[in-house]
Amino acid sequence: MMSPDTQQAFEISDNFMELADVLKVYIDRNKLFLNDSDRNILIDKQIELLRVAGEINVLGVLLVFEDVKALISQIESITIEVKKTVNKALIVQDAIELAGSLVEIGTAILLKDPKLIVDNTAKAVSIVRAIENKKNEFKK
Repeated sequence: MMSPDTQQAFEISDNFMELADVLKVYIDRNKLFLNDSDRNILIDKQIELLRVAGEINVLGVLLVFEDVKALISQIESITIEVKKTVNKALIVQDAIELAGSLVEIGTAILLKDPKLIVDNTAKAVSIVRAIENKKNEFKK
């Protein structure tokens, strides 16, 4: 069996979430007609659907990180550079822009959007370089 790609994993996870939602609606609509045992079985099945959806979503996240494995080392490098650079920021706006770009990288990771991760990582690198250049210009 072939492995799904990242987007397919997220779509499958979404489908399982929708199935759990459908089951919840069914339970709510029929609560007066279900005995305790049947209701508990259905609730257990709903929980299992949610668990499966979550695990499939984790698979999607892992696939995203596989897709951006090269970026992980770049993010580590940026972290090192940021630690050095943030104290060298000549103006508060530089530090704000740098912090904002790091939040954007984190948000892109949480959104599981490889393109956004790449774009935001490049933006952070650009800001770090600009701060370094300003610092060098200031020394001249």
